[in-house]
Amino acid sequence: MANDKDQTKFSGLYTQAINLAQQQFSFDSKCCFADNTITVVSGQSQYSLPTDFWLEKKVTHKGLRLAPISRETLEFYIRTVDWTTVKGTPTEYDIDPEEAAKKLTLIPQPGDGDIGANCILTYYFVPGDMSAGTDLPFNSYALLAPYHIAIAEWAAWLLLGYDTATPENIAKKKELLQMYNDKVSEAVDNFANTASEPLRMRGGRYF
Repeated sequence: MANDKDQTKFSGLYTQAINLAQQQFSFDSKCCFADNTITVVSGQSQYSLPTDFWLEKKVTHKGLRLAPISRETLEFYIRTVDWTTVKGTPTEYDIDPEEAAKKLTLIPQPGDGDIGANCILTYYFVPGDMSAGTDLPFNSYALLAPYHIAIAEWAAWLLLGYDTATPENIAKKKELLQMYNDKVSEAVDNFANTASEPLRMRGGRYF
């Protein structure tokens, strides 16, 4: 795809391009997600995020979805007490974007009635780098096998950026990017279709 069948023109860049490509597809399609189950501890509101965490999809506690909230909002509306000390069954969560923190905070702080409860963080992950020829993209996520070609397309597009910007290469890059974007759109549509459909009504009855 990058006009380099012998894989010699871009020596030292192939593996990097492939890994960047799978990350880019993960970010663009938001198809790579996983559940991380946290066992709640009384009096502990903060829990470490997974090392491959990129962005949260949702957070539930005892099967109930929690609402996202920011520290800024908490500090603006709760001014008479320290919100970090308020206890109760969590109804909201905050994920601190600060690099040094990387924490999920449950709000309010779980109490004795929440000991041992499951909090499930569903999150989009950054796929692990590939290095060996037998490594599979997307952490070997089988459902994304039809989209491995998109990795090749984006990697080739990236590698051609190191080559001379001839009219042929410019046209090839445009074609590769279009094919990649088509695969992203296909993945987004297909994964969206796996979601539960909303209830519809016919004659006053759910079906």
